[in-house]
Amino acid sequence: MRSLPSLLRRHRNAIVAAMAALVLAAASAGGAVPTKPTAPAEKVPGQAYFGLDRYVEYLAGDLPIVLTSPHGGRMRPDAIPNRKEGVKDMDVNTQELARAIIEELHARSGRRAHLIASHLHRSKLDPNREIKEAAQGQVLAERTWHEFHASIREALAAAVARHGFAFLIDLHGHAHPIARIELGYALEAKQLNQSDAAFDASGLMALSTLSDLHARVGGSAATLLRGPGSLGDLFSTRGIRAVPSPKDPQPGDHPFFAGGYIVRVHAGGDTPKVDGLQIETYRAGIRDTAENRARFARITVEALTVFLRERYGFELAAATRAK
Repeated sequence: MRSLPSLLRRHRNAIVAAMAALVLAAASAGGAVPTKPTAPAEKVPGQAYFGLDRYVEYLAGDLPIVLTSPHGGRMRPDAIPNRKEGVKDMDVNTQELARAIIEELHARSGRRAHLIASHLHRSKLDPNREIKEAAQGQVLAERTWHEFHASIREALAAAVARHGFAFLIDLHGHAHPIARIELGYALEAKQLNQSDAAFDASGLMALSTLSDLHARVGGSAATLLRGPGSLGDLFSTRGIRAVPSPKDPQPGDHPFFAGGYIVRVHAGGDTPKVDGLQIETYRAGIRDTAENRARFARITVEALTVFLRERYGFELAAATRAK
């Protein structure tokens, strides 16, 4: 015979699972995750909003910048079984790095970027994958996956409504042999491993997460991705080696993350007024200490300040004077 505490636990888990199933069914209605931002809700900039069980955090902002941290969570609840397939290691200190960038943006502008963070360990959920691989059939993990992506859509919609555009940065960590950040625009290494002229003629920019920006500003697609004034250039001239950039225009045969589910769904393809990229950071010198995270945050904000001014006409330093 089961003890009373075990029966209560059993029924509580059943109730939680049933509630999660209802949330999941509502979120899943209509099929695939929409790629266009939904109408924004009123949220207070700088205030954190949590999903059920506090597995997802949405830190509201009032800048056109949206950061996501899908692999920096540390929570390992027993209610969600471990994933059996795929990568299950966390990206150490990437959530702390995202918060350092937000704080630096606030110090420079008086305003805050949006942040969507998964607090679940990657062994429980991988929000940077489609739902089948991400949650592997676990109802609570699936509910959290929907919460995470709904929050991204809400943040992007709020940014577009306020500023007319949104810029998404999906922040990750890598352990590749070369100590350089990898800028993923949803273009694979083999697509980048060609001359500027060949790349411009290929039409591949339409598949990238800067397609909306390129359609608006025109000019050479290769220059926008890796030429003077590109994000890679702005990082590398400030002491952070980056690919693609003028100094490292192509990944070559080295490991390279091109950008995953988050940026492809929320900033690629049919996402008008939304651009972005996945930033893969190495650990030693960027993520390993609070001092290095603060340094990288300063460099990132300096790069974004120039990029947003030159490409979008948005003055980050003058944001405090914006209405």
